[in-house]
Amino acid sequence: MKKVVTITLLFFSYFSALTVKAEENIPRVIKLSPEKITQHNVDLPLNQFRALEILAEKNVSSHQVPRPYAMPNTANHNELFGLDLNQNGIRDDYERMLLTSYQRSEYVAMGILAAERWDTLLRLLHSQDQIKTRFQALELFNDNIAINQCYYSLQKKDKSLISPVLSYFNNDKLLEAKYQAELLLLDIIGDDQTNFTFHQQPCKRFADFAKSVKKGKLAAL
Repeated sequence: MKKVVTITLLFFSYFSALTVKAEENIPRVIKLSPEKITQHNVDLPLNQFRALEILAEKNVSSHQVPRPYAMPNTANHNELFGLDLNQNGIRDDYERMLLTSYQRSEYVAMGILAAERWDTLLRLLHSQDQIKTRFQALELFNDNIAINQCYYSLQKKDKSLISPVLSYFNNDKLLEAKYQAELLLLDIIGDDQTNFTFHQQPCKRFADFAKSVKKGKLAAL
């Protein structure tokens, strides 16, 4: 059962990011009024105003792209999260990717929210202080499934959208760390693996993630 669940999660991770290489080097600028995408054609989990609030709280701005940046070094656990020169809790190379790849502030904010869950996953390799119960482990595992499902569903309607999953786990060591952390989650979950949830509306989880972000002033993007 553990192997089946892990393969399922990896399927959504990789399938949602199949087009990442085609456009990863195309620079973009966040626009306040990009090409119109509304609930009528793409059901975004965040509106633009809430997305801008999240970027402001996280001190993320296209005017302050972190430079220089370096690929994360996973030689030991202390280096697993890479450089964060502007100290906003987001790995610099990943933050730069978000700001140069997405024109929509909503997509940048989604990438930040997704990274927070991925950070929590990788921290299991340091300590299990944040994930102590089966319920917490199950929730984190289900959240990761929902993130991948959401990007997969949005890509069906917005062909320009690229999932950031392979930009976060962007080398073999990070992918291996992800795999080991998922196995650890499964060990904590134990017999509760039958309660894995495939959300009918997975994008709503992003709205839930956003509620935990403190509201701040709008940043000038």
